[in-house]
Amino acid sequence: MSGKLTVIVGPMYSGKTTELLTYVEIYKLGKKKIKLFKPSIDNRYGSSLVKTHSGMSEQAQPVDTIDDIKNCLFSNVDAVFIDETQFFSKNLIDIVKSLLDKGIDVFCAGLDMTFKQNPFETTSALMALADEIIKKRAVCQICGEYTATLSYKTTPDQSEIDVGGAEKYMAVCRDCYNKLLAGNE
Repeated sequence: MSGKLTVIVGPMYSGKTTELLTYVEIYKLGKKKIKLFKPSIDNRYGSSLVKTHSGMSEQAQPVDTIDDIKNCLFSNVDAVFIDETQFFSKNLIDIVKSLLDKGIDVFCAGLDMTFKQNPFETTSALMALADEIIKKRAVCQICGEYTATLSYKTTPDQSEIDVGGAEKYMAVCRDCYNKLLAGNE
């Protein structure tokens, strides 16, 4: 039987990693064998820890390249969890397909768009392949409504690949995003 791909997306502070770690807990409670991966570029909470903004955490295998994921997998794994998919190359798709064909469930979490509203290529490709997409929202950090679907970068650096948290980004709704852009022109 084929595995199932679940992709969790949304802006910063929407609970993507919390949702991912909830699935990790469910599989662990079911005594399933799992592997959790994170990109080594994301060292905000240490090199081998996936941690939510609210403090929930789990040990993970940091990887530099897609090949590192292939090299860490065992044939008796029931599920693979991958956090921060936007930092991985599009080659991640081939590994995910291979895992699904082996009957391994895959759960991925990541930003779907950059702060410039450009899609992250790897996350978008995973969404196209997914059996289930969970689109998260956040509370807009400007108006306070639970309608934030965008990440807004608060620093002058315009690089779209830039690891950070509250010191660089905030979650906003589309109306507040447009107001912020208009105020910065």
